[in-house]
Amino acid sequence: MAKAPKGLRAAIEVVPRLGPKPGIPALRVAGPSAYDRPIEHVAGQLDTVELGLPLKAKTARYGLVLCFALDEIDLARLAAELIRVARPDGAVWVVVWKKDKLPPGAPSWDQAQEALLETGWVDNKILSLGEDVYAARYVRRRNLAKREPTAPVGRS
Repeated sequence: MAKAPKGLRAAIEVVPRLGPKPGIPALRVAGPSAYDRPIEHVAGQLDTVELGLPLKAKTARYGLVLCFALDEIDLARLAAELIRVARPDGAVWVVVWKKDKLPPGAPSWDQAQEALLETGWVDNKILSLGEDVYAARYVRRRNLAKREPTAPVGRS
């Protein structure tokens, strides 16, 4: 079990940036409970599970998944599990140690990013959670082919 991250930023700074949606359940995988109450207040429900595979959580249930990947774990399987439990319109935040705080065996930011990008989801935001850890947000890639073409602007 990894040591607890130190110097976490205040929930009032972090939780709005994590983006929990009103009335849509959220999930915290491992890590500290520092942001639980504010996330639950917005989402209406927050489930928590340990960092283990498979994740003991329902498929496609969560609009926000906050995963503290601070211990050694099979990142490819974890990434697949995080995507499985997230709603298609949801977001997955993966928290890892900052480079200068990375303990042996724990996943690095590059390793976590590689595993998540393999799922077809894309990273679109990075957030420092404090002195020791930071997070990257992953969302489903938008299908550009489904967008309706815009009409050309011209004179009639």
